[in-house]
Amino acid sequence: MPSSALTPSSRPPEIEEILTTLSRYNPETTTVLQEYVATQCATGSYDLMANLALLKLYQFNPELMRDETVLNVLAKSLTVFPQPDFTLALHLLPPSLLHHYSTVSVPSSTIPLPPKADTDDQLSNSVHRLTYLNSLLELEAFPSFWRILSSDVDEEYADLVADVTGFEDAIRKGITKGVILSMRSFKMETGLSWWNFTSMEGVEQWVEKEMPGWVIEGDCIVRKDEGDAAAAVTMQPAPGKIKFEQFSRVIRRVYENELLHH
Repeated sequence: MPSSALTPSSRPPEIEEILTTLSRYNPETTTVLQEYVATQCATGSYDLMANLALLKLYQFNPELMRDETVLNVLAKSLTVFPQPDFTLALHLLPPSLLHHYSTVSVPSSTIPLPPKADTDDQLSNSVHRLTYLNSLLELEAFPSFWRILSSDVDEEYADLVADVTGFEDAIRKGITKGVILSMRSFKMETGLSWWNFTSMEGVEQWVEKEMPGWVIEGDCIVRKDEGDAAAAVTMQPAPGKIKFEQFSRVIRRVYENELLHH
């Protein structure tokens, strides 16, 4: 089910009241929603509708906009990949922040270069970088995503997601959903690069925790119990986006391409 259709169990009553009454249009609720974004970042919870409501308030009241909160909303939306939440949030930002950015749209076999700062507006540059990270995820360029995120050349990427507790594991879970639905086996080495673990032990622990019905045999991760594996992931297509089955097929093609180039 799309995250936009979910009401998080952790949503506080005061946030529920804002979202279900005319209070959502009251600029005075901006402070409450901003604090709620900070809570989501600290606790690992997530509430897309509250975050979009805040961005909408910023649209009508630009003088109230806080750069840090905008960036945290975008960073949090990355954690529910492959849901389209990042794009939904991006479209509520002022056009001036997106003016310098050219959307990445290339074949999955081509990895675009990281963006260069082409404006003096720091917020615009930061949005640019987060959009690039989202593009890498959409292209299933997972090794490139992790490499850019941990780059010593441009440390801002890591800084942009530093406030989001559990960011890396959330991305790993998104990748895992695609793997579970699209593959029967793959190399341990592939898991190492896709999930960005520093050792095979990390891969082994992840498979045991996050992939019921899968086992490690030699240097491969193999699906053994398809019933449990299928039950582990429940995902519905989001409006205007590809179905998850299509995403899974792309994951499989990327893996097959990797094998051809080894």
